[in-house]
Amino acid sequence: MSVWDWVININLYGVVHGIRSFLPIMLDQNEGHIVNTASMAGLIAMPGFGPYNATKHAVVAMSEGLFLELEAKGSGVSCSVLCPGFVKTSLTTEIKWSERLGAQPPDPTDPISSMMNEMLKAGVEDGIPASDVAQQVHDAVVANQFWILTHPDFRQAPVERMQRAAAQQNPTLG
Repeated sequence: MSVWDWVININLYGVVHGIRSFLPIMLDQNEGHIVNTASMAGLIAMPGFGPYNATKHAVVAMSEGLFLELEAKGSGVSCSVLCPGFVKTSLTTEIKWSERLGAQPPDPTDPISSMMNEMLKAGVEDGIPASDVAQQVHDAVVANQFWILTHPDFRQAPVERMQRAAAQQNPTLG
């Protein structure tokens, strides 16, 4: 299985299947709240993470569309999108690339891959606890808040990205 297939199946189709499974039940009950997990990578792009960026952007767009559809219907169901920054997990140590993909991890001699992998590893090791994310999700659901951006320091990055897009300027690193 290719990296693209693997990432799309987990990050995108996992969300699609969750919505298709639970939304009809929630609509029948006229209450509920869907929380789709994207990432800050759904709002900005990181070099060397093409499949991840693409799927997380797709989750954000799908969630935003779903939120608007549910609001237009006036249903008792709503939706949020979780865009966490770095969360302290075993993500960087537990992925077994060769077992899952029949491939090796990104080339450590490639300067961009190396830089991004080190940033990811350091970020996750120093990330916020999952319990903090859980509390933010709870609070957002109670407040019927669509956007859940866990790291206030990262909130300016998507604003700057959209400003560059509106000005028709090329993307920049950092």
